[in-house]
Amino acid sequence: MRVFVSGAARCGSTWAANVLGHAVDSRIVYEPDGHNSDVLGAVAAARLGEYPVLEAGDSSYWYRLIWDLAFAGGWPWDKVESARAAGRGLVRIPPVMRDYLVAGLAEGTRTVRRRPRNVVVKSVNSIFSLDWIVERYSPTVVILRRNPLNIVSSWLVLGMWSDHAIGNHPVVRERYLTSLGLQSPNSTSSPVRIAAWNVGLLTRALKDAADRHPSWIVASHDDLCVDPMQKFQALTARIGLQWSDAMERYLAESEDPAFTVHHGTVKVHPNAVTATTSGSRREQQATQFTRRLTPQQTAEALAVLESFDLGDWGPRTI
Repeated sequence: MRVFVSGAARCGSTWAANVLGHAVDSRIVYEPDGHNSDVLGAVAAARLGEYPVLEAGDSSYWYRLIWDLAFAGGWPWDKVESARAAGRGLVRIPPVMRDYLVAGLAEGTRTVRRRPRNVVVKSVNSIFSLDWIVERYSPTVVILRRNPLNIVSSWLVLGMWSDHAIGNHPVVRERYLTSLGLQSPNSTSSPVRIAAWNVGLLTRALKDAADRHPSWIVASHDDLCVDPMQKFQALTARIGLQWSDAMERYLAESEDPAFTVHHGTVKVHPNAVTATTSGSRREQQATQFTRRLTPQQTAEALAVLESFDLGDWGPRTI
């Protein structure tokens, strides 16, 4: 089985993918298209941008390489830090030599590697290319969504996309911006406005994709946090994976305030999860923005997010 988990960065998709990746006979592949997380993703991003825009039927040799390998199980050594470090070191090789070395290695690895029974692939950079991926690989799609205000607050804490807006590709402008009469913020806009713009645009693209494909599974991070064990058991059954003791252990461990979510062997900044003194750690994620944003920042973010007409995917202030 191929399972594809997508969502905007900081929507809870890493946590969800980690849980699903512990299902019976399953392997998880993290961010194969990430320009900072995978050398093949970096090679493709140099040609297609950090958020590639491909529609069903488009041709792209470099994007195909990423997903052919990802849905075959990814790099076999992706959990070995020395191998990951060697991969990162490839960026120092002259680009032409490096790119085709990486391409040949990816093709060869995909051909000879042992295929896992189930593969869970997680990506936050493929939001404008979901139809392309689904047409080619026919995975079971799980879209993670979250209160956009919480995502904005997390982006600001981590300094993500605080200096420029995304959405300058003509297809993106035509599909998501022109119809709403929206104009991208410029470089003089506040970090809050730029972060809210990027989160709003990505959320709108995810919502539109899910609306076009009612068979896709949409899961709410806020809802999963209320009763993780029960909600993930239901989600696992809906996907068609088999629940395991390892999934249960992971969920139990993730309630510990000292627990840090992992991307394979890469740790998320500890500020990304905020433990407080009362209630379930996960339940508190639903109101995270109230502890990170000032009332003025919340109002500024709300004004931007509401312009994207997100419906029930939109911001909630309580």
